Amino acid sequence: AAQDAAPLDYVALGDSYTSGIGASPSVTVSPLYPAELQPCYQSSPGYADVLDTQDHVQLTANAACAGWTAAMVPLQVQVASAAGVLNAETDLVTITAGGNDVGFGNLLGACMLRPLEVCASEVKAAEAVAQAVVLPALTAAYAAIRAQAPNARIVALGYPHLFSPEVGANGYITNEAAKVFNKGTDTLNKAIKDAAKKSPGTVYVSVTDEFEGHGVGLPGSWFFFDPADPFSGM
Repeated sequence: AAQDAAPLDYVALGDSYTSGIGASPSVTVSPLYPAELQPCYQSSPGYADVLDTQDHVQLTANAACAGWTAAMVPLQVQVASAAGVLNAETDLVTITAGGNDVGFGNLLGACMLRPLEVCASEVKAAEAVAQAVVLPALTAAYAAIRAQAPNARIVALGYPHLFSPEVGANGYITNEAAKVFNKGTDTLNKAIKDAAKKSPGTVYVSVTDEFEGHGVGLPGSWFFFDPADPFSGM
């Protein structure tokens, strides 16, 4: 009888959405990184851990770090490669990155705490950064991954809508500001998608439909959110 196929050798990279921050209140520091670097904060279970529960997937390493930018992904690649966990044997790499490059935490504060016109102005400025900064940074990041993991499929994940104004007010942000914030997320996702198109062996995957109706402040929310410290883990 034929043997079952070996599970996919899987490495996760990127920011807090990959490292698991926002999935639970428990936060740890990854031992993968040298002490002289800024701490690499992670939490569990994030989506990488959920994938790891599948029989056909084996998570070799989660090298993602909360707060890190798309421009810092090549450093993650360097660390993972030096540790021997990202190489020609790697079959799958997932990455979510770009939100910190556009100042996700600052945008959240502007849209939750300040007038709508300030929210709209800040989001518009961030949309320009998405095209001018995030797109080329991600193109370089995907190339760095490809150089170390030439046989891997790279899956570039978009960001979910943090809020669900289609369901109704949630007490943390007005529906109008939530729509502006989500529109900014869509613009960032387009930059991520465009970078993936430029990168051989890289595919873009949207998650906005899956998260619809599960935004912050709703009974069925898929985000851990602490109202006493709303910007923690950004």
